[in-house]
Amino acid sequence: MSVEVVVPCYNEADRLDLSAIDRFLQSSSDIALTFVNDGSTDATLPQLETIRERWPQRVHVVDQQPNRGKAEAVRVGVLSALNRGVEYVGYWDADLATPLEAIDEAKDALLRHEGVDIVLGARVALLGRHIQRKASRHYLGRVFATAASLTLGIAVYDTQCGAKLFRVRNDTRRLFQEPFNSRWIFDVEIIARYLEIVGHDEHGLYELPLRRWTDIGESKVRPIDFIRALGEMAQLYRRYSLLRNFRWAVATALSPPARYAMVGAVGTVVHYLVLALLVELGVASASAATAIGAAVGAVVNYVLNYHFTFASSRSHTETIPRFLIVAALGMSVSALGLLVATDALGMHYLLAQMICTATVLALGYLLNRLWTFGQTSDAPVFDDGRNERLQSTDKPVDQSN
Repeated sequence: MSVEVVVPCYNEADRLDLSAIDRFLQSSSDIALTFVNDGSTDATLPQLETIRERWPQRVHVVDQQPNRGKAEAVRVGVLSALNRGVEYVGYWDADLATPLEAIDEAKDALLRHEGVDIVLGARVALLGRHIQRKASRHYLGRVFATAASLTLGIAVYDTQCGAKLFRVRNDTRRLFQEPFNSRWIFDVEIIARYLEIVGHDEHGLYELPLRRWTDIGESKVRPIDFIRALGEMAQLYRRYSLLRNFRWAVATALSPPARYAMVGAVGTVVHYLVLALLVELGVASASAATAIGAAVGAVVNYVLNYHFTFASSRSHTETIPRFLIVAALGMSVSALGLLVATDALGMHYLLAQMICTATVLALGYLLNRLWTFGQTSDAPVFDDGRNERLQSTDKPVDQSN
């Protein structure tokens, strides 16, 4: 087979569409499927064995025990496929939100564009295409895609669509050789590894707008996972030598004060986004939704400041209380300053608020830098040297849950 696609499965017995898989295998002749059972506790494995018995030459089953997460299931499955000498390898979500028929379109894109190494399915709602996605997941996805683009230094529309196909080259195995450091956003880490290998040349990446994508529902991703994903994004930013060719310009734009301001803006956007989503979905009243949004925004601020702004090495038990104290102090200074400026000095409230905001921002930066997270040097965030982590496999990363 010239193409082999990995399908990670965890407790998919109720969602696995066996008839759709059979129809696809009947209609194609050069595509094989590798199902990885990721420690499922339901009847997933027996169903996969049934498919393999019907298609012994086209279907492979890897039983991974115990459950180690989707990232590791994909990695193990891809390495298994590469050992069979395929020309193209990829992975697809088990819910078939992206139909298996799209594999042929991804392969055609690789055939048409010889310089492309990775095709990423993109859920773009264009006229003539059928992209059925919940509004809440779409808007959260846009926030996430923006964060991913800033982290990677490239304009990528959709990193998280579970439909990707790779041209097998000498460096393909290096993308999957080491366990991923990210549990929730390993797709972004794959792109980061690729960019590091090729010297930040994005021309080998190609986003393919899907003709059809259906939100199957019953997503296993919880709201808290979005926060965890942002934390992992910050860790990727620190770990990989992204944007090294633009080190001076980016280091200037992303100096610690600028990063602190950017994080504050991101936290505010998240606050408003959560507020709007909860109110529009009828989940909470406006007052309750803004409190929840403020809390979520504060968590985002903390995670990004810890990893992205200050690159702190202090323990969370030490930094979290200090961060909360600084936040409470900032609220008090803002309220008191606004009162004094408007009542005692007679300032217009908007001008007074602008002055208070600038003061709180500067005060918060200094306190968090010197006290909460510890003073860090203005050492570059980027690594000029060639990162050798991808070439070493003798220190595996713990991927246990």
